Amino acid sequence: MKNKKSKSILKVATVFSGIGAIEHALLRKNINHEIIFACDTDRFCKESYFANYNISEDRWFWDIKDLDGKKFTHKVDLFVGGSPCQSFSMVGKRKGLEDIRGQLIFQYIRLVKEIKPKMFIFENVRGLLNHNNGKTWNYILSEFEKLGYNFKYQIMN
Repeated sequence: MKNKKSKSILKVATVFSGIGAIEHALLRKNINHEIIFACDTDRFCKESYFANYNISEDRWFWDIKDLDGKKFTHKVDLFVGGSPCQSFSMVGKRKGLEDIRGQLIFQYIRLVKEIKPKMFIFENVRGLLNHNNGKTWNYILSEFEKLGYNFKYQIMN
């Protein structure tokens, strides 16, 4: 990644965007970037996002299930998101993939497959790794492996 003095522009897209954590980090690090799209269901997040970042209405999506990633194939360098963590969190009910929120991870995987970004970051909570004795994570890991990317994962604080 290059800094703002460079002519290279990192093309970023996010889902479960919230108020734009990765976008904020890119600004703080002076990394020249363009927001290709963002997606979140919370209207207050959208208000904050639009107040802080350069994005137009046609690049905002309300529901990940309605987002057609094929429109963005090979147009994204960095794709960032993480499905809602409540389904996997150790402080929640831990319904995992039986919870509708937990199933949204498959929408993220679908979009990686359709968009074919140069790289992606999937983030979630530590509880995803040990949910259902690790079976949930191993299943999700196998789905990511099918996409053909080289990747690694780690727990970060």
